[in-house]
Amino acid sequence: MTTLYKQVNGVKVKLTDDEIAQKEKDEKEWDDERSERVIYKLRKKREPLLLEADYKINTLADNGSDVSAWRTYRQQLRDITKASDLDNVTFPTKPS
Repeated sequence: MTTLYKQVNGVKVKLTDDEIAQKEKDEKEWDDERSERVIYKLRKKREPLLLEADYKINTLADNGSDVSAWRTYRQQLRDITKASDLDNVTFPTKPS
């Protein structure tokens, strides 16, 4: 087992067993919550895109234009957080 140390007033001090256990617990919690952090970041990036899509859909609908492409785009944005590989998410292309 690797010996772990901390700095106390500039002095290298060996971690106690309790400190090591706490460090391992903290690292496990951080790793376990990783996907939640990634999804949160995706949602923050997606939020203005959804607002824009909603605006476009409403504007097009008010003008009697076809909104299907924008509705598909909006659904693709919503489905982003369901991606199997959250580290390699590709945002959909906006309709023209």
